Amino acid sequence: MRPKDVGWGLLALLALGFAGCGDRHEQERQPTAGPAVAVQVETVATSDWPEELRVTASVLPLRRAEPGTVLLGRVDELLRQEGDRVRRGDVLARVESREVSARLAQAEAALAAAQAAERNALLMKERMERLYARQAASKKNLDDALAGYDTAAAHTRAAEEGVAAARMYVSYAEVTAPFDGIVVGKLIEAGDTASPGRPLFVIEDISTIKIEAQVPESVVSGLEIGQPVEVEVAGERLEGQLAEILPAADPRSRTFTARILLENPQRRLRSGMFARLNLGGPGRQVIAVPESAIVRRGPLAGIYVVSDDYARLRWVTLGRSRDGDVEVLTGLRVGERFIAEPGPAVKDGSRIEVSG
Repeated sequence: MRPKDVGWGLLALLALGFAGCGDRHEQERQPTAGPAVAVQVETVATSDWPEELRVTASVLPLRRAEPGTVLLGRVDELLRQEGDRVRRGDVLARVESREVSARLAQAEAALAAAQAAERNALLMKERMERLYARQAASKKNLDDALAGYDTAAAHTRAAEEGVAAARMYVSYAEVTAPFDGIVVGKLIEAGDTASPGRPLFVIEDISTIKIEAQVPESVVSGLEIGQPVEVEVAGERLEGQLAEILPAADPRSRTFTARILLENPQRRLRSGMFARLNLGGPGRQVIAVPESAIVRRGPLAGIYVVSDDYARLRWVTLGRSRDGDVEVLTGLRVGERFIAEPGPAVKDGSRIEVSG
């Protein structure tokens, strides 16, 4: 056979194949003979679905502090490391305090001297009061004694304040935790020099976490303080509460900062994690059907529509899923009837009988 004849033969076979496929497709669309299949039928209607507003967010601790000291001195001892849990008042580090201890000793000595002078002035005042009562001392002698006592008492009070100030500086030699939390950062080592304003540790309280997100100004008016918010973080979906919306917008992005509080008793969530929020929005009317009504063929999704007591498979476009229902974007019209739970006996073109 010549090559030209072979080519024409292949074309003829391909044409017959396509024709056969078309015939089979049409046959599948024809009503199927046999007994009717009992099915449950529902009518397509619209539902009010809340609009989803998903925004990215960051996980932050409820409280965060960077304790340090106002002293200038060498760090003598470090008592805590990263990851340690601490209670309020626990000592984290000690700073060299010989100088401030010496100042405290001086202040205490000055207080002792002032108290002794006050006692002596009191005795003098009482003596002059007795002598003046017997007219054995002049009014000036009494006034001088009273003034001397008042001066000595004032010196005592000043010395007491000096001791309190010195003791306060001595307390600064111990760096303590400001609240219950976890040490997430150690910014100094033993032997380093601590200085005023330099943080030595980072402490975070993550028993409750804050989740902050930037929300567009177009939806802020629809949010209410206290409303529940779905939070997706670390592969989990959790229920939080909208705690605060900052009153001023970011002038660059025109967004507001929304803060959500989330209890974290097991401390599984840590600051810096990535999160997503579903804040919700105004509802809209959608066509939704039960997930059980959807027939899936690979990437395609369809639904059996009832037409003259026969099942007709119609391909549709799906949207979001919610509470066992799925949104149908295209392919269905309000008022049409569809099979709610098609079993394996239902085929395209099957005769059906409505049950229930």
